[in-house]
Amino acid sequence: MSEQKVKPKPEAILIIPLAEPITVKGANYTELTLKEPTGRAVLDAEKHLKGSSIGPSDLRLYSFTLVAAVSGVPFEVLRDNFPISVINEGTRYLQGFIEAGEPIGDSEPSA
Repeated sequence: MSEQKVKPKPEAILIIPLAEPITVKGANYTELTLKEPTGRAVLDAEKHLKGSSIGPSDLRLYSFTLVAAVSGVPFEVLRDNFPISVINEGTRYLQGFIEAGEPIGDSEPSA
């Protein structure tokens, strides 16, 4: 019997440099810094995923809410000024914590 492979936990901190600085209301952003999200941050973001049908705008709100909460960048600043590629990279990183420990690949059927 082989050990089941699981998704690894991401690095403790991810720093995503911005191609150009963003200045909003006197605050200057040169990078997006992320770490493992708290349960509250995940639950607050997942509130956007309730309902019988989840569309693209619901998924975007989930991403923006989660990245904003963990990075400390205000939601409106992130939504209105940060490149979507940076937000997407941040979302993939944070999702890695949510999925850490889940089985990956083919698993042998149990007898």
